[in-house]
Amino acid sequence: MKKCCRLVWALFFIVSSTSIFAQNDLSILVIDEVTGAPMPGAFVCFYSMQDAKNPIASSITHKNGLANIQHNMPLIVKVAHLGYETVLDTFKTENKKKITLSLVESGNLNDVVITGQYAPSSTANSVYDVKVLNSETIKSKGAVNLRDALSNELNISQSTDPVFGSGISINGISGEGVKIMVDGVPLTGRLEGKIDLSQINLNNIERVEVVEGPLSVMYGTDAMGGVINLITKSFQKEKIHVFTKGYYETVGQYNIDAGATFRKGNHQLSGNFGRYFFDGYSNVKTYERYSEWRPKEQYMGDLKYTFSNSKMRFSIAGSIFRELMMNRGEPKYVADRVSAKDEHFLTYRPMVNATFLYNFKNKSNLDIVAGYSGFFRFWNTVMKDLTSMSETIIPSEMQDTSTYHQFTLRPIYSMYTKSLKVGFQFGLDINHERTTQLRLANRTQQITDAAAFVSMKWYITKDLVLQPALRYAYNTRFLSPVVPSLNIKYNYRDIFTLRTSYGLGYRAPSLKELYLNFKDSNHDISGNESLKPETGHNVQLSANVVLRKDEHRIELKPSAFFNYINNKIDLKVMPPSPDAAPGVVSYRYDNFKRVVTYGGDFTISYNWKRLNASVGALLTEFETFDNSLKEQTIKNLSPDANAKIGYLIPKAEISLNVFYKYTGRRAVFSMNSSLSTGYVEGFHTIDVTASRSFWKDRIQLTLGGKNLAGVTNVNAQNVSGAMHSSGGSGGFMINRGRTFFVSLVLQYAK
Repeated sequence: MKKCCRLVWALFFIVSSTSIFAQNDLSILVIDEVTGAPMPGAFVCFYSMQDAKNPIASSITHKNGLANIQHNMPLIVKVAHLGYETVLDTFKTENKKKITLSLVESGNLNDVVITGQYAPSSTANSVYDVKVLNSETIKSKGAVNLRDALSNELNISQSTDPVFGSGISINGISGEGVKIMVDGVPLTGRLEGKIDLSQINLNNIERVEVVEGPLSVMYGTDAMGGVINLITKSFQKEKIHVFTKGYYETVGQYNIDAGATFRKGNHQLSGNFGRYFFDGYSNVKTYERYSEWRPKEQYMGDLKYTFSNSKMRFSIAGSIFRELMMNRGEPKYVADRVSAKDEHFLTYRPMVNATFLYNFKNKSNLDIVAGYSGFFRFWNTVMKDLTSMSETIIPSEMQDTSTYHQFTLRPIYSMYTKSLKVGFQFGLDINHERTTQLRLANRTQQITDAAAFVSMKWYITKDLVLQPALRYAYNTRFLSPVVPSLNIKYNYRDIFTLRTSYGLGYRAPSLKELYLNFKDSNHDISGNESLKPETGHNVQLSANVVLRKDEHRIELKPSAFFNYINNKIDLKVMPPSPDAAPGVVSYRYDNFKRVVTYGGDFTISYNWKRLNASVGALLTEFETFDNSLKEQTIKNLSPDANAKIGYLIPKAEISLNVFYKYTGRRAVFSMNSSLSTGYVEGFHTIDVTASRSFWKDRIQLTLGGKNLAGVTNVNAQNVSGAMHSSGGSGGFMINRGRTFFVSLVLQYAK
C-alpha cells in the first residue's frame, strides 16, 4: 500500500514538473500606438481559451512598459490603461517570447492625422491645432456630403448660393483662401471663388482633417485661411467587406450607395458607387415649376488599389462625379402649346491620384503625392415644350462651357536625427493649372507654380518643440515672396498643451479673377489683369487643459487668432458698361487695401463612460479698409456658439446625438466709390440623430431630424447690391427648412 502511494506521488510530481517546465516565459510590451513610447501602469490580464471571463493571471507593466508571466499557449491577453482604448487579443503560437501591443488614446481612436505632418501623428502630438471629424462623427451627424459634416462646427462658416452651391470660411477667410484636398491632392473648379461642398461626397471618406490658419509653406497658394484634407479609407483588416446604403430625407432627397473591398495579403482593391437625387424644394412657390433649391441628380464612383507592408505603402485611385442641376422656368402659354425656358448645369469632376510612402531604417521616410483634378461645367439654356416634353437649345449668350485641369506633384523627404533631437523635412510642391472658358479673355489661360520648402522640427526638451519652415516659389505670372512660418508646442505632463504659431500667407490671383468676361441678362462681371497677389500675416495661440479622474475626462480649450491681409481680392461695384442691360449691376475684381480679422473661442468638453458633451463660444471681429485715397474702415463683431451631446443607452445600445449651432449676425461688404456694408441676421440650427446596430453590426439604422429650428431664409439689411443675396424681403438663403431622414446600411465583413 505504501509502495502504491509512493508511486502515485511520484507520478504526480513528474506530471506537475513536466507541466511547469513546459511553461514559457512571456514578455508583454505595451506601447503608445502613435509615439511608440513604452507605457507603464497598464493592467494586463491573461485568460485561457476555455474561460474568457475569469483571468488565470494578471500583471502591471513597469517603467519600461513590460510585464512578464509564465504561460501555456494558447491564451487571451487583455490590456487596459486609463485614458486609452482596451485591447483584447488571442495568441496561439507556442514559441512566442515577446508580444508587443499598441494602445490608442481613448476618444481619439481615429484621430491620427497626416496633414502637414512629418509622419502620421496623433492630434495631441501635432504642432498644428488639427480638428478631426472621424467616421463615427460623420455617421452620428447623418452627414451625406462635406457641407453636412461641417455645418455644426465652430469657427467654420458656410454660405449658400442656388447656382454656385455651398462655400466656406475659416477664421473669417473665405473662398479662394481655403484649400480643399482629397488625400493631399487639391480640388479645382471654383465658381465665384468657392468649391461647392455639396459635391464632395463622404461615402469613401475615413476622416476629415481641418487645419485652421495658413499652411502656405507646404501647400502654397489658396492655403491662407486653412486646409481641409479628406482622407479616404485605408488598408482594412477584413479580407472581404461589402455594403449597401440607402438614405431618404423628407425634403425630397433619395440616395443609394454600394461598395466592396477585397484584401489578399498585402494587396487591397476597393470600389464604390452612388446615385443621389434631389427633387427640388421651395419655401414659396412663385409658379408651379419653381424651386428655390434647384433639383439635382448626382452620380459618383471610385476605384482604389493599395499595396502595404511594414516598410512601404502605395496606392492609386480614380474617381468620377457627375451632377445635373436644373433651373426650371415659368411656363408660357401660347395658343394650344405650353413651353418654358430651362437652364441645365452639367458638372463633371474626374480625379486621379497616386501616393507612395516608404519608411527607411534610420527613422526617415519618403512621401510622394501625385494627382490630377478636373472640373467640367456645361451651362445650356433650352426651350422645353411641356406638351411633347421635347427640348431645343437656345443659341444665345446664356450658354457656357468651363473646363479646369490641375496637376499636382508633391515629393517630401522627412528625417529625424536622434542624437541631435532634430527632424528635417525637404519637399517640392509643383502645381500646373489650365482653364478654358467661353467667358474668359482669349478663352484659354494657364499658370504654373513650382516651389521648394524646408522645415526643421527641434525637440528642445521632450516637452518643448520648435518648428520653423521656409518656402520659395516660382510663379509664371507673379513674383512670389519667400514664405516663412514658425510653430511652437509645449506639453506639461499630458495635462497642459500650449501651441502658438506665426505664418505668412500668400495667394496669387486665380485665372478667373484675372481674365473673366461674363455678361448675360443678370450679370456683368469682368476680371482684372492688374490684380496684385494677396499677402497676409497670421498669428494663433491655443491651449488644451485635460483633467482626468477615474472615468471622468474634462478638456478646456481656449484659442485666439489674428489675420492681417494686404490686397484682399474681391468684387467691386463699377459704373454700368455701355452695352449692359438696364438694371444690371457691373462688377470687377479688385484689391481691397487690407482686411483684418481677429477673434477668440473657448470650448469645454466632457467625457464619462457613455456620455460625451461639449459647448463652445466664438467672437470674431472683421475690419475692412477700402482702396480709395480717403481711408475708410468698417468693423463688424460676430458671435458664434455651438453645443454637442452624445449618449449611448446601455441596454438598448442606441446612440443619441444632439448638435446645436448659433451663427451670429454677419456683415456683407461691397465696394464702389466707397465702402458700404449690409448685414445678415443670426440664426439657430439644431440637429438630432439616433442610431443602432443589429446582427453583429451587419445592419446599421440611423434616424434623425435636421434644422429642427426650421430656418429657411434670414433677414438681410442693405444687401441689394450683394452678389449672392436671394433678393427681396426674404433675405439670404440658409437652409431648406425642417427635415427628417432615415439611413439604413447593410454590410458583410469576413
